[in-house]
Amino acid sequence: MSAAMAVGGTDGAMFTALLGCQRGTWAHSPLFQWMTNNYEAMSQAITGKKVRWQKMSEAAESAGLTNVNGEPPKPATVRSTWYRVRKAVGAMQRQKEEARNTALAARAAARAASQAQKQDDAEGRETLNHRMAEADADLREKQLQDARDRSRSVLYPETVPQVRTEAAPPEEREAAPALKIGRVAEFVVMRKQAPRYGRDRDIPLPPPYVGPRPAGMPKDLPLEALMPLEASGRTPEGKLDFEQMPGLPRRSFFDRDREWALACLPMIEVIPPRERSKPLKAMFCLLKMKIGR
Repeated sequence: MSAAMAVGGTDGAMFTALLGCQRGTWAHSPLFQWMTNNYEAMSQAITGKKVRWQKMSEAAESAGLTNVNGEPPKPATVRSTWYRVRKAVGAMQRQKEEARNTALAARAAARAASQAQKQDDAEGRETLNHRMAEADADLREKQLQDARDRSRSVLYPETVPQVRTEAAPPEEREAAPALKIGRVAEFVVMRKQAPRYGRDRDIPLPPPYVGPRPAGMPKDLPLEALMPLEASGRTPEGKLDFEQMPGLPRRSFFDRDREWALACLPMIEVIPPRERSKPLKAMFCLLKMKIGR
């Protein structure tokens, strides 16, 4: 037996009562519902005027509007029902206004956060661009000074100071490290050149690095990953090329940007900030952005 049949079918008294409960007719009378649906018109008609509740009661009865008990409403019932309608509608309007204000405040906060993020990003880019411009100017000045020095050494060799190279006294020579028996050598697996695909395979690798192992260089990084010291550090267009800076790991050796950045940063960090050139300062800022510091 179905649930509908158990309560007398879909047209029985119990089913009708359930539908009435679902619609809320038990909670509010037909008179209350009519006043709610016609709140704007009714509030404009009786605002500031003396209301004849007796006539309102007669009109409600003729329209078939009853109280919660299904009886014709009395004048006092019409008046009290109107007061309850005003209170309920006012509360609903205040809730809507509060919800609207909350939504407006949330949208304003989101816009402010977005503007702040855009401003932070713009300031970061401006700082990086400023440091790169300073690095370019510093490198151009160094190149110009080197050219002046070379010209002076050719035109006026007698003005160039001679550098004397004398052997250090025996007591100042570095003593040989003490031999420690049983000391096991540290085993490090060296990194290898990352695979190159497509057009990258046709780009020739730079000349090998010649010189001592730089300070701060990761132990697992071979010397072949470093750019030669005579590299220009610039693109063919003359701009700074951080991926091929002299004496630092080249980007083409690594598979990912983050691996390259993590290999370069410790080599720059061992240099005191005041002694770093402007290109290194700009590169340091860029690498920190790449790894999200």
